[in-house]
Amino acid sequence: MKATIKTFCFALSLLALQMGAAQAQDMSAADKQAMLENILQSDKNNDGAISRSEFETLIKMNADDNLGRAAMVKRMGAYDAAFGRIDGNGDGFLTQEEMKALAEERQG
Repeated sequence: MKATIKTFCFALSLLALQMGAAQAQDMSAADKQAMLENILQSDKNNDGAISRSEFETLIKMNADDNLGRAAMVKRMGAYDAAFGRIDGNGDGFLTQEEMKALAEERQG
């Protein structure tokens, strides 16, 4: 799959969000690669943003691969809650800017 630079940067931002700093350090390179590929595959229209339906696909793919906190979100059916925490402006899309804002909040 060929991704645009914008989509790739977005994917990296979302990858960082799906795990805490300690968890990210503990992940193998293969797991990080799998999560990145899942993010890129979830962005079906390659617009560099993740819609609510694309987010659910992403969580299911990551849960199937036992990545990040996705299995817990899937098990609890907490897609809306997880999506809502990230979708800062409530427009129904996760953008790179929202990913950066949440990542900075978690670091702060």
